[in-house]
Amino acid sequence: MLEANEYLHLAIHASQENNHHAALDYLERALKLEPDNPGVRYFQAAEYAELGLFPRAILCMNEVLALSPDMDLARFQLGLLHLQQESPEQARAAFEELYANGTDESLRTFADAYVSLIDEDLQAAVVKLERGVATCENLPLKGDMIRVLAKLKPEPDLQAADLTPTESNAAVFLGAYRDMGETS
Repeated sequence: MLEANEYLHLAIHASQENNHHAALDYLERALKLEPDNPGVRYFQAAEYAELGLFPRAILCMNEVLALSPDMDLARFQLGLLHLQQESPEQARAAFEELYANGTDESLRTFADAYVSLIDEDLQAAVVKLERGVATCENLPLKGDMIRVLAKLKPEPDLQAADLTPTESNAAVFLGAYRDMGETS
């Protein structure tokens, strides 16, 4: 029998191969061995999100945060999941908690930008996203935030009302942040 960490590595590899069902199977095996492993729970939430099972992903992300309240990336992703589910006030709560208590400066700034998006203050959101991108060392996250920023930059024929927080972040999910450094 393998150890939980080994199952997690297998899950990561399966996910990179777009075999999400196998990844979930490996994660279930890991959780049988270590049910309170926040890294495994985080990755499980990521897999559920990849499959479009957003309520289940939210439940798992809440479990991650119960086990490891200081996991900034999980709190950020929880906010995005709530936006995906069109629950802006729950998203706001997650982002505001991250902004108030997070340790990763770029994630704190991105969370603050999303609060501005929820408040429909696109100019403030753009400024904050630019500030976050400038300090972000997580290249996949930085790339996603650059894409969000590009969608938010005003274009002459694009009305601000055409951009809602849900549309601007729909593709920004957990899949890109799947290395061992992000789940520990």
